[in-house]
Amino acid sequence: MKRSSWVVVSGVTAVLAAGVVGCRDHMPHSVTLAGGDVQQSHAKPAEGGYYKNWDPYAAKLIVQPVESTNPVGTQHVMVATVVDKDGKPLPNRRVEWLIPDGTVGAIVEVDESGWRNSRGYKVSNRYAVSHTNNLDHVLTRGNADPSDDIRLTRGQTWCVITSPVEGTTHAVVYAPGIHDWEKHKVFVKKHWYDVAWAFPPEATNPIGTPHQLVAKISRHSDGSPLAGYAVTYKVVSGPAAVFDQGGMDTATVRTDASGLAVATLKQVKPVEGRNEIQIDLVRSPNEQCCLPGAHIASGRTAKTWVGPKITIVKTAPPTAIVGQQFRYCIAVVNPSPVAATNVVVRDELPEGLMYVSALPRAQVAGRTLTWIIGTMPARTRVQLLVGVRATRTGKFTNCADVTADHGLSGRACAETVVAKPQLELQKSGPAEVLLCEPITYTVVVRNTGDAPATNVKIDDQLPDGLVSQSGYTRVTSALGTLKAGEAKQVRFEVRATKAGTYVNKVQATADGDLQAEATVQTVVREPVLSVTKTGPKLRYVGRPIEYQIVVANKGDGEARDTVLTDTVPANARFVQASDGAKVVGGQVTWKLGTLKPGESKKATLTLTATHVGTIDNAATATAFCAKAASSASTEIKGIPAILLECVDLDDPVEVGNQTTYLITVTNQGSAVDTNIVIRCTLPAEEEFVSADGPTKSTAVGQVVTFDPVQRLDPKARATYRVVIKGLRPGDVRFGVSLTSDQMTSPAEETESTRIYND
Repeated sequence: MKRSSWVVVSGVTAVLAAGVVGCRDHMPHSVTLAGGDVQQSHAKPAEGGYYKNWDPYAAKLIVQPVESTNPVGTQHVMVATVVDKDGKPLPNRRVEWLIPDGTVGAIVEVDESGWRNSRGYKVSNRYAVSHTNNLDHVLTRGNADPSDDIRLTRGQTWCVITSPVEGTTHAVVYAPGIHDWEKHKVFVKKHWYDVAWAFPPEATNPIGTPHQLVAKISRHSDGSPLAGYAVTYKVVSGPAAVFDQGGMDTATVRTDASGLAVATLKQVKPVEGRNEIQIDLVRSPNEQCCLPGAHIASGRTAKTWVGPKITIVKTAPPTAIVGQQFRYCIAVVNPSPVAATNVVVRDELPEGLMYVSALPRAQVAGRTLTWIIGTMPARTRVQLLVGVRATRTGKFTNCADVTADHGLSGRACAETVVAKPQLELQKSGPAEVLLCEPITYTVVVRNTGDAPATNVKIDDQLPDGLVSQSGYTRVTSALGTLKAGEAKQVRFEVRATKAGTYVNKVQATADGDLQAEATVQTVVREPVLSVTKTGPKLRYVGRPIEYQIVVANKGDGEARDTVLTDTVPANARFVQASDGAKVVGGQVTWKLGTLKPGESKKATLTLTATHVGTIDNAATATAFCAKAASSASTEIKGIPAILLECVDLDDPVEVGNQTTYLITVTNQGSAVDTNIVIRCTLPAEEEFVSADGPTKSTAVGQVVTFDPVQRLDPKARATYRVVIKGLRPGDVRFGVSLTSDQMTSPAEETESTRIYND
């Protein structure tokens, strides 16, 4: 269809200039408009395009596939590529698709991608135009299966054809931009048959085993099987293999009533390799229904022959200890995709290793262990565990062998150095302590062997009378692993609850029944202080009281830093103490130093009582780890001492005048005086006027008596006054008498007074 290169878009006339010769990536024949309805453009420039090479880069048209076979009713994609002289694909090149009259088939769709209004378009079921793409694309078939997608690269375009009936489509694919008439077109054949086929897929088989190749042929339109179709299998490469049908490397088999064509392939010699097999499907002619014979399809498959493989790995600890159990691990692996058969593992233990157990159980014959594994499926692993115990030191190399069919074998060895640890234990502590001193023990555990000692522990069961600082009677410690030659130290404190001699044993243990013991003896001594204090049972107030204090150590341990203290009671006063005493704040202290067992020291203390009552005086001796006290009581009594005084306040006294006698009674003693009575006797020259005092007075004639004062405390005073009048002159004597409960005879006092007459 020829069109002018002049087109009218939306009523506006636009001139499409002739394409620039030499443009590589853009459409070379014309400038086309973008957008709008599709416009059918001319294949070549309107003027001169037929007579010269107006696209010098376009060199060749390639179409894939050129010939193929498809079932009727299916769609077939033809892909066209325009390349330059170097084979590089070119974008934006026009490709025309034509199906001539008289041949079956029709165009379903064409590559219409792009944004120009001259992009791809289908003119009819037998003619379409497209342009090679600028970008890569993926053409899907509209399903979820990515395996049938078609991947298009830059410089490619496509067209889809189909046919509902059997026959051959003869298509012409044309690239008008290619100047060379020999290279600008490709003739394509597409054979359509109502046949669907499924050739056998590639497979993997064990060497030496037969394998069936099965092709299934059916009618595409309804899926019914097609019988009588000839399928030819031919081995084209790989190790020698033949078919059961004829014993040759080629076999032709006709499909049976189920549409299956089965051929069995087997190796001439069991070896690994890959056979490539060519498959051809041919429909035999049927003259009864005028159906000609035809080659329907060709294909390929492959058969990979793989043999079993056996590997063996043996592991063991690099070191072990005599007497301890250790384990070998044997791993047998079939890494191939086919089974290994008749697999047998043997392990012969060297001298010095004693068999203990195996998992799974082994057949044991002397020092040889055997496992009949049998068949190992593809890609499987079997693990064998062997427990042994070394009876001596040394280096042991233990090997295991595996064998299987097809001459398979393997060997693996493992080395273990067996050594022996040895524990040495030392314990140290003080030979002698006092009861309240902590006892510090030091325990040193050393591995004197040539192998690590594992799970090392110490255990000290304390003897009766010793406990830990937390109150436990057992001390344990986990030390973990001791390397050869390594030592670890543990220190702990205990205390004694009583004096005595203690033999303490500590034990060290480790894996492999290792053990060691050590003992240490400690004598626990106890100082025992005693204090004896003596003094008078009775003393009077103000008299010295002397106490004797004796401090003795009656224990079997030294009483270190012994100090004697004595507190002066509140009703006493410190007078003196023996040498070395210090008095601070009413406390007397003697530093006696260390008292050895059986040793004693004396001290004296003198006090005076300040009050009547009882003095309780206590002395306390303290030393490191010892303490004792003692006290003494002294009864304190007082002595009353009455002072009687009498003075006249006016002397001399004129007849008719008065004077006053002042009488004072003072208790100068240390005890209470009771029931004190004052009696005054007036001379004849005097006359009683009045009296006052602490008690009531009574005057009878020339005698004035005061009622008794019930109590007069020490240092207390009582004052009396008696007033008289002088009657006649004279040198007179005023008499006073005092009696009390504590006095055995009265105290008397007189005062002289001169009475005169003027």
